[in-house]
Amino acid sequence: ECPSGVVNEETFKQIYAQFFPHGDASMYAHYLFNAFDTAQNGSVKFEDFVMALSILLRGTVHEKLRWTFNLYDINKDGYINKEEMMDIVKAIYDMMGKYTYPVLKEDAPRQHVEVFFQKMDKNKDGVVTLDEFIESCQEDDNIMQSLQLFENVM
Repeated sequence: ECPSGVVNEETFKQIYAQFFPHGDASMYAHYLFNAFDTAQNGSVKFEDFVMALSILLRGTVHEKLRWTFNLYDINKDGYINKEEMMDIVKAIYDMMGKYTYPVLKEDAPRQHVEVFFQKMDKNKDGVVTLDEFIESCQEDDNIMQSLQLFENVM
């Protein structure tokens, strides 16, 4: 799809959308693209993509969690606030499509964000720091298992 070894956001979105034919993956792809675009120059080189995959597939738990935190920290201020998390959750719900089972309730994204903050915002200041995120994830067996899903793929 990208013989030059560089992809722009629009092409990235088109490629990513093929994996989610029943939903709208454009917003989640936007956030993902920004996480891959470490130079913040509007393009992702093959090397950037491979480096991110290397972290996600073979990185330490800390590296994987830091990469995921960076994905969720949309404005790159070092914190995840409820608005950012709501944007991410809505993008995930849009990507999964309207035909999920069981059918999602209208307020499901808001409830998801509330549960996230109850678990992650250790000092209850309304934002989640990298340290809070890492600590909370390491305490959650489901999250820790999901981080290891792809370790034996390659």
